[in-house]
Amino acid sequence: MTSRRVFLLGILLLAVLAVPASAQNAAGPGGGDGVNLNMLGAAFAIGVAAAGGALGQAKAVSSACSAMARNPGAAANVRFALILGLALIESLVLYALLIAMRGAGLF
Repeated sequence: MTSRRVFLLGILLLAVLAVPASAQNAAGPGGGDGVNLNMLGAAFAIGVAAAGGALGQAKAVSSACSAMARNPGAAANVRFALILGLALIESLVLYALLIAMRGAGLF
């Protein structure tokens, strides 16, 4: 299997395993046994964001290594662009974490 198929199969499996948690009854007026769907959604969102960020970082590092190997004279420029790109990718994942935490009602 290719890595893309394995990734999509993992996402599908995660979504299917979340269905029973969503099907539970909500807690009554005095009970606290219900599933917090906000937390479940936040966990799923940050998981997808982290997986996407990891794939993007892997592709960026792979391309940068290839570019430096083909043209060693441009290694400094490629390295600067790589570090800037990695910082931007990581900041997007951190923004997804903040949005997920806000959606879950943690702050």
